[in-house]
Amino acid sequence: MKRNQLHLFLLLVVLFLATACAKEQVRPRVFWPPLPERPRLEWLQNYYSQDDFPKTSTQATLEGFLGKPTLLYFARPFGVATRDDQGLVYVSDIDLKEVRVYDLRNYKIRLLNSVSQFGRPMGMTIDGRGNLYVCDGGEHTVKVFGPDNQPLSMIGSKDSLQNPVFVAVNDRLDRVYVSDGKAAKIVVFARNGEKLFEWGAYGGEPGQFRAPQGVAIDRDNRVFVADQLNARVQVFDADGKFLYMFGERADVIGGFEGPKGLAFDSEGNLHITDVRKSALMSYSPDGKLLLFTGGPGAASSPVGFSTPGGIWIDKNDKIYIADGFNRRFSVWQYLSDAYLAEHPIK
Repeated sequence: MKRNQLHLFLLLVVLFLATACAKEQVRPRVFWPPLPERPRLEWLQNYYSQDDFPKTSTQATLEGFLGKPTLLYFARPFGVATRDDQGLVYVSDIDLKEVRVYDLRNYKIRLLNSVSQFGRPMGMTIDGRGNLYVCDGGEHTVKVFGPDNQPLSMIGSKDSLQNPVFVAVNDRLDRVYVSDGKAAKIVVFARNGEKLFEWGAYGGEPGQFRAPQGVAIDRDNRVFVADQLNARVQVFDADGKFLYMFGERADVIGGFEGPKGLAFDSEGNLHITDVRKSALMSYSPDGKLLLFTGGPGAASSPVGFSTPGGIWIDKNDKIYIADGFNRRFSVWQYLSDAYLAEHPIK
């Protein structure tokens, strides 16, 4: 071993022993609304790249001397979905035209497929069988991948979809609901790809849309649609019959400016990202505002948003949000009564 190499080795050993004995700093928990109010959300983490994975003190020390590996940053994340049982988070990036897979158990990042296969990947969902659905606005299809992440099938074509944006699956009815932002309609397919029916047209009347976006299905098979440019959420039965709508355009808390992504928590509350308000807005299913998180003044904050898009809530009420212009995805915990019973706030 050369002298300079030996010196470097000894230095690293000393630093290892010093840092291995150092106490880890405990980050204070961040709740919203803050105590003493009853918190409903807890912010957990933002992910920009693999640099946000946990590191041992040894890893941090080595990076300080040897430098960081090449970091994989987002350009414009849009959609998000998770496989809860595997600790995998899927994030679509419109500008990079790829879907990244964050492995939160093994602290790795990979592409959904090593070969570029998307024109414009957008909203995503995972059905009860573990299949991943990715809207591809550039290729007018919804691409389906099996639980092994291998291509399985494609739904739709130029004849049926102009610009698929978001997708939701009703496992009880074996139906796939796709919002078409350009055609101003919801298109419904069987799981095997057969087109069943559609509804909607361009306009501002009930049942009409201006750039429909996020789609979410509740326990009663009702279909909730973020009607972005009409600044409202419309609700339909499983066959597309208009039931009711809520929300109106307003620059105050409680009003919409650009509702985008939709997802339900375990208590039936609807969480809505608003791309223009840079906010997460939480509503009861009947349209009562429960919580407002973020806003333009907090856009650059670690707990804020900037053009948030897709949102996903897993079976444990963890909330994942694709935060477009902040080039990251955020992870929050919805503090349900059941969760707080097991994880009390101390």
